[in-house]
Amino acid sequence: MLLGSSKTETDALLGSPIMAASLLDMTTSGEKTFSYTQGADSIIVGFFDDVARYMAVIQSLGPRGGFTPAEMASILSLNAPSAQWKKETAEESSGAKTPKRPDDNSSPPSNYYSLNDPKRKFEILGWEPGGKPFTFFFTPSWPGQLPIVLNEWQVAKAIG
Repeated sequence: MLLGSSKTETDALLGSPIMAASLLDMTTSGEKTFSYTQGADSIIVGFFDDVARYMAVIQSLGPRGGFTPAEMASILSLNAPSAQWKKETAEESSGAKTPKRPDDNSSPPSNYYSLNDPKRKFEILGWEPGGKPFTFFFTPSWPGQLPIVLNEWQVAKAIG
């Protein structure tokens, strides 16, 4: 499991990182951010007090768009088998379905993920913005650390 791991454990799982720009702008609170290259993707991991609290997977090479179901399953498996995750689309979570015009070229809806296993002492939340070249996951709380409260816009702006 990546989130909740130490920097040493994360390095053993993903390889040698390089320093990366902060995604949450919380460096005064101890945020340290590293980038790991995995094939055509970059995995950005944010640590607080040597605990991995968030990760973003960003398509670095090739076509830049949404992830395929197989790609998302591999991303989810960095923290737990994909079958253990709960998934909702933006339309399901809002309860409203907006009809689309035939010429509507808007992005597909966002997918939202959550993992709350009783064996774990924390919850993982995340999202995949429809049609965007990244996905983001984080632990909102961790024993003895500041909570992480953020929104999709903040993360999308930091990723670029």
